[in-house]
Amino acid sequence: MHNLLKFEYRRLFYRTSLYVCFAVVIVPVLFMFIVTAASYLSAKNNGELNLSLFSNTMYGIVSQMIGAANLTLLSVIFTSIFVCEDQTRGTIKTIYSLGYPRAKLSAARFLASATATAIMYWIVVVIALICGALFSTTENSSVDPGMIFGLTQEYKEPDVFVFIIQQFAVIMGAHSFYYLMAQISQKTGISIVLGIFIPGMISSGFGVITMIFSYVFSSNNAITDALGKAYMTFLQYWLPSMLSSLLSEIGMSSDLNYAASIIVNIGYIVAFGAFAVLISYKKEIK
Repeated sequence: MHNLLKFEYRRLFYRTSLYVCFAVVIVPVLFMFIVTAASYLSAKNNGELNLSLFSNTMYGIVSQMIGAANLTLLSVIFTSIFVCEDQTRGTIKTIYSLGYPRAKLSAARFLASATATAIMYWIVVVIALICGALFSTTENSSVDPGMIFGLTQEYKEPDVFVFIIQQFAVIMGAHSFYYLMAQISQKTGISIVLGIFIPGMISSGFGVITMIFSYVFSSNNAITDALGKAYMTFLQYWLPSMLSSLLSEIGMSSDLNYAASIIVNIGYIVAFGAFAVLISYKKEIK
């Protein structure tokens, strides 16, 4: 396994696409850094720091930078390119002929691609934390975020470090799904399309199933209510809803159980990763 990991990590860090993705991640985040710094200095010079908005708190800065980095899109693109490259080039048979077990090769590739996604994420987080340490104004905005974003209930910012871990769990859970799609398709373009659209199709499919069962049991309010609650819980912790937190200025809604979100995404990492390894073991080489 050591030799496989060494081989995959060498292949990973020699990929031009990896450094292109790093650049695409860093550019918008550095732009946000400059904008935040300019906003802070302007407010300081004008004596308006006490009137800072929600977006100038440490949590606001971190959440905005994570949202600006396009992490999910870059993860699905890079993972698809990295995983499908040998199949696209026709070198997969040569690799298997070296005698490496398929399951171990797939596991090593999973770890290498996960490392790329993790590096992209933590680059953003480190820059965001530096920016927050330098330019955040107050942890309690003088303007109620609920009024700004139309929240119907009192909003309370989560602990910024809990938020960072939760977002990391989300992006790694998504990476595991993208890796699974790449193993299933073995085609870069198809893998990207599947990674982007399949989660939403699954949400819609479960929605249709819920509607059908609700109609069948329409005479029993207890069953229909239970089905509705189960479906809403599923939506809250299924990938599209959690991935939207990476694109949202305020992150996840205030009623989210962050511990549950982290646990669910760990489950996704294990389940999707294991399924992908199993598929690679069973898949016919063409």
